[in-house]
Amino acid sequence: MKKLPIISLTALVAAASFVGCNSSDYEAIEVSSSSVLISAFSLTEDDSVLTNLDSVFFSIDLVNGRIFNADSLPFGTRTDKLIPVISTLEGASAINLLVTRSNGTDTVYNYLTNSTDTIDFTNPVTIEISSPSATISKRYTVQVNVHRLVGDSMVWDQAAVRPLPTALTAPTAQHTVRNSRGLYVLSQQGSSYSIKTADNPEAAVWQTVTPSFPSAVDIASFTATDDALYILAADGRLMTSADEGRTWTAAGPVWHHIYGAYGDAVLGSVRDGSAWKVARHPGGSAAALPEGMPVSGTSQALTFEFPFSDGPQMLFIGGTRADGSLSGDTWAYDGSTWARLSTKPVKYGFRDMTLVPFFAFLKSTAYQVNPYSVLLAYGGTDGKVNNDTVYVSDNYGIKWEKASQTMQLPPYIAARHSAQAYVFEKTLGQARSSAAWTEIPLSYRIPATAVFEGTPLGRATEPVTTWTSPFIYTFGGVNPDGSLCPQIWRATLNRFTFKPII
Repeated sequence: MKKLPIISLTALVAAASFVGCNSSDYEAIEVSSSSVLISAFSLTEDDSVLTNLDSVFFSIDLVNGRIFNADSLPFGTRTDKLIPVISTLEGASAINLLVTRSNGTDTVYNYLTNSTDTIDFTNPVTIEISSPSATISKRYTVQVNVHRLVGDSMVWDQAAVRPLPTALTAPTAQHTVRNSRGLYVLSQQGSSYSIKTADNPEAAVWQTVTPSFPSAVDIASFTATDDALYILAADGRLMTSADEGRTWTAAGPVWHHIYGAYGDAVLGSVRDGSAWKVARHPGGSAAALPEGMPVSGTSQALTFEFPFSDGPQMLFIGGTRADGSLSGDTWAYDGSTWARLSTKPVKYGFRDMTLVPFFAFLKSTAYQVNPYSVLLAYGGTDGKVNNDTVYVSDNYGIKWEKASQTMQLPPYIAARHSAQAYVFEKTLGQARSSAAWTEIPLSYRIPATAVFEGTPLGRATEPVTTWTSPFIYTFGGVNPDGSLCPQIWRATLNRFTFKPII
């Protein structure tokens, strides 16, 4: 069903006033402004161009003589051969479309005699309409807007990278955790350690904490609950801090690996002689490790409220099993039981992957799009090469697929493992980021060979100057040459950067 255009209230009031001041005979009414009003504009259905092309909404600004689609068409939509559908309020003696080309070859189309002619809207198009008696005329400029960016591609924002917060001059390792208080970036250089903390990754100032570890630690095991920080000493002793990492004490057990936090507890793997077990601290005794469950190298853990679960569940992906093989599975814990979720795991097993919750967009048949939750998994290593593929799951890690080309990492970001990623809201539409971030030119973001599709977000109910969008912030990681990437990269879907339409 076609939608009615927005007609300027000012123009209608002016037209009504003009009519009201004259007699009711045809000649007086006929020369009023209403006799040259375009009451509706749309495009003829053409699925080869775009599904539901005839449902694209066009606004009509009668005061300024403009016809345009505020919701731009998807990136890459061809507009060189479109058939317009033009309706007038009182009929017209002439409706001509003028296509103005930069090479000087202009074309005039007579709409009344050839209403099915295709029009090249990649060039400026003007509609001139004459009243039924040909005594007055009016011109309208027509814009068929197309998005310049790919709505459903990942884009590493223009202020895309900043140095990793650290008090060390040349850190060689890092691990970042998050709890309700904020972010904690732990970095290491030799026997020196630094913690930088802030409530969000865009913070201009990060507080410095110098941790007093009683011995060397396994920086990759750094974990946070809302009440405490945890880490494993080099000998496997579990250590904890209740003062944001300043002082550390032994918590008692000796563990092999920390999976992550579940509520106010941490979970990890323990080797008991030749047997592997899974432990929980505080509370809970070690239990037998489920068959096939990794004992180390798992991604950062996420906690979700599943629609079909009785409570929160912690999950992770990848890792190294007890026999040394690599896993591509998703494992989850519901507070009492561990289970392998994935029926279709990541095709190849990796350790030290990055796992983050984010969004994708679902396009409906009514030319609308809606965001829905997905998990993204990227990075990791098989011990020889780093994984450069982004995987996506729309069912909590039960089934994994290779993400579309437009969601893959750009070539200027080296594949890395052991990075952590978190999602934060960022305000757009205001001044650019602080000097801490380095701009990345737009031309480097979109692969020239990518195939794109997508539609814009819905329109806003009031004028918009700033808006918030979710961004992924990826901390650190180990480059292919084994060096630390001492940076934070941020990303989002292009669609989230589009200003909501007024």
